[in-house]
Amino acid sequence: MLKKILINNYFLLFILSSIWSSAFIGIKIAVETINPISVASLRLTVAAIFLCTIFFLRGYKFNLTITTYIYIFFIALIGNFIPFYLISWSEIYISSSLAGLLLSIAPIFALLLSHFFTKGNKFNILKLIGIILGFIGVVLLIGIENILNGLSRDSFLLIPKIAVILAALGYVISSIIAYNLKNIDTFRLTTIVILFASITSLPFMFLYEFNNISNPSAKSIIAVVYLGVMPTAVAYLLRFYIIAKAGPVFLSYVAYLIPIFAILWGAIFLNEKILLNYIIAMFFIFTGIFIGEKGSNESRNLQ
Repeated sequence: MLKKILINNYFLLFILSSIWSSAFIGIKIAVETINPISVASLRLTVAAIFLCTIFFLRGYKFNLTITTYIYIFFIALIGNFIPFYLISWSEIYISSSLAGLLLSIAPIFALLLSHFFTKGNKFNILKLIGIILGFIGVVLLIGIENILNGLSRDSFLLIPKIAVILAALGYVISSIIAYNLKNIDTFRLTTIVILFASITSLPFMFLYEFNNISNPSAKSIIAVVYLGVMPTAVAYLLRFYIIAKAGPVFLSYVAYLIPIFAILWGAIFLNEKILLNYIIAMFFIFTGIFIGEKGSNESRNLQ
């Protein structure tokens, strides 16, 4: 019974959401004294060291085809390094919770792109209903008044928001590419993706730090280490495992759960109140995920 729960797609999605949502708090702390591009690069490097140590201890080999390595490089670039940098940079100007909320656009990208680029994930009415319900839930979480106020502010604030949305698009595209890589196990894929992303990011970090040296505090260093181990290494193991089992559309629902966990972390650690509209929003989000997954199962059965 316990084993069935631990491998259940919904349970894994909840665990991934709880880990990933904590990343925004870690990033907010890290960018206080470390350059955003360095935060992205260092968390990838910590994750790469962590994963590669296990990789070699377990006796894994780098014995993939050139074509697979090319696909992995693109996953690393558009699904790791670039999104990590964009989100880190954006959190200099916007709150960590808003960054998490903006990622809720991901399921819409996943619904549209997976229809054209994956098998068994075709568009249908149930998926559309699921996406709409989930989006309504996120709007309730943000608050319509807050959305209107945000749109009326200085247009410069739109740039970091757009950066997070582009990060969400990168996550979705990389998930679709990973979903189509069928002949590689989750751990090998995760390790090589993170390693490639780390190697790619290091020259950019050194170049930027050469002219803008960070003066990291102990708190920021701890935050970067945490980011590398949990929201990067562990979370990406879960991410690719869920992609392999349930597909990129199901994984994209993590973007609807992240705001919920952000609220829960706020209530637990910051004594923030859980309001009635939060409960209503959660109902819409959970219902949207359930109906959307029914739609995914239906489209697979038609293949």
